[in-house]
Amino acid sequence: MDVQLTERTVVTKEEVLKNYRVSEILEAARRTIGRFGFEGTTIDRVADEARIAKGTIYLYFPNKEALLHSAVVEGIRDLTRELAQGDDTSRPPIERLACLIRSMFKTQKSHEDFFKALILDSRFVSYEPGDKRGEELRKVYLEWVDYFACILRSAAESGAIRAPDPQLAALMLAEMMTAPLRRRLLALSDTPTEDDAETVLNMFLYGVRGIHPERNGK
Repeated sequence: MDVQLTERTVVTKEEVLKNYRVSEILEAARRTIGRFGFEGTTIDRVADEARIAKGTIYLYFPNKEALLHSAVVEGIRDLTRELAQGDDTSRPPIERLACLIRSMFKTQKSHEDFFKALILDSRFVSYEPGDKRGEELRKVYLEWVDYFACILRSAAESGAIRAPDPQLAALMLAEMMTAPLRRRLLALSDTPTEDDAETVLNMFLYGVRGIHPERNGK
């Protein structure tokens, strides 16, 4: 009888502590970015937010730029993982999409500072080839966008929607989901996030006319 040995990765107590501390620092950095913006975020402010010594941050990050970059990149990765964990792939594409949009608004509400940070990050509106950090940010952001694009592609293939370019449609949906947050940041509205989710869902699927043309013979 063949015996297959499976290599096990042993995680030391020090590694667990390091991972916990890094996660704690990154979360504090995202809250600080949301409050003060990228320019106003300093190592001192992040340390105060995390309630740790300034020197502790330098054990894991060489400078402010590396810290803020990691805060945004890991935040997007966490968001994508959270989406995947709550996604029921057995549902029809439109139901999956509706559930994910509602989940996104719940996540947005509980991590508003992080979403504010994403809106403020200029690297989402400009891209310089050769910028390694910019390329990494672009990659993880597109992974999040493509998660939605994959569902939109399935919906189009089933005939449920018309989406000639699923990735473009997913990017448009991403912008629509940030619009209510922008409105709150400008103090233009305080509507419940649940209502915002339904507005975005209906507008994305049926447009500003509020009706489905094919179902109304137009």
